[in-house]
Amino acid sequence: MGKNQHFVALTLICVLLGVIIGVQYNTVKKQNSLTENQRLTELTATLKKVQEENKALENRLEEKEKIMKDYENGLNYGATLTNLQSEIEQLRAFSGLTEMLGPGVIVIMNDSSTKKGGDSNAYLVHAEDILSVINELNVAGAQAVSINGQRIVATSSVTCAGSIVMVNGERVAAPFEIAAIGDGDILQSALKFPGGVVDNLAPWGIEITIRKEANVVVPPYTQTVLFKAPDLEQEVVG
Repeated sequence: MGKNQHFVALTLICVLLGVIIGVQYNTVKKQNSLTENQRLTELTATLKKVQEENKALENRLEEKEKIMKDYENGLNYGATLTNLQSEIEQLRAFSGLTEMLGPGVIVIMNDSSTKKGGDSNAYLVHAEDILSVINELNVAGAQAVSINGQRIVATSSVTCAGSIVMVNGERVAAPFEIAAIGDGDILQSALKFPGGVVDNLAPWGIEITIRKEANVVVPPYTQTVLFKAPDLEQEVVG
């Protein structure tokens, strides 16, 4: 092969490399552009959602301020009273002072029936195990939760003294029945996803069963009255 042929071959290789590099550059550039556009679209959608939520909160605040102003000025007293009573009922439900009924899941936790030696306490359901389940349910959107009939609220305590579990200061024993109201599919998935709480307790033989139900009953919190709603009707009469 002569020098000219070598030169032509080298030129063709350089041209081919140039074309390949150009194509790759354009491809990367387009991908980056698509990624930036997608990210911008996501951020725009998020911003719009936040703005809508902020607007809704502003409207709700204005509505409540008007109700309070009417109440202070003695205007539209009947409607104002009805609104205030509705707010009180919502607060009672939010605080766990009313019974709730709805779709959800029932989770049964029981001590291991097949102990394999070592520390026997490791095969028992402890407070931290129950709290792990409750935390997952709350993160998954549970609207109300109870343990063996004890309603879980913001001030609730779940503690362990040896093999004894205390909920709201009351002694509860295995099997532990946790009732949760919410989307049954989501609640169940939150507990059973790979590496989740069910998988973490499986090596110790802790028995956990989860079943979805159309009507789950969660009783009210009864240990301590967090607040007492004023008797508005009595105030009107008086």
